Amino acid sequence: MEPAQTNFKKKETLMANDKYRSIIRLDFQYAHRFMDWPREAKHLHGHSGILTIELEDTVDPVTGFAHACKDGIAKAWEIVDSFHHATLFQEGDPLLEPTLKVYDENKILNDPEFCVPLKKFENELGWNLPEYRIVITKKVSTCENLCELFYSLLKDELPIKKITMRSSPINCASKEF
Repeated sequence: MEPAQTNFKKKETLMANDKYRSIIRLDFQYAHRFMDWPREAKHLHGHSGILTIELEDTVDPVTGFAHACKDGIAKAWEIVDSFHHATLFQEGDPLLEPTLKVYDENKILNDPEFCVPLKKFENELGWNLPEYRIVITKKVSTCENLCELFYSLLKDELPIKKITMRSSPINCASKEF
């Protein structure tokens, strides 16, 4: 009788956890470099990033969703759009000032007539210059550090349980919160 009671208790524990995860995925392109890296990543280069955000909550009895993915995507995209077709520079990168100068001289701006207006953000891990589609990060823009940055920018808007950032088939990181 002991094993049956153990199995019943396991099922009871699983049923007691009424949390579910809704998973949203955003694709975006960005350029960056690793400022103090001795290998090829020290050169400015681009990625097709995939950001996966797992939202954890209880199921709403009316909608049947733990979190409506469409709403999650809309809230996340308000921030992630600042990274889409953007250049990421680490704070102190000597390429930032010359890039801003070239952008100004050639009027390479996120022109509101032709481009979606971007939300300005700033926190302890980074900030953006939306008029240029440039993001400045405090840390090198690895997948690990981008997980932290996205979490810090979205944590007050979404019930985030886990973030995964993929920059290529061989570079990916994930963090549970």
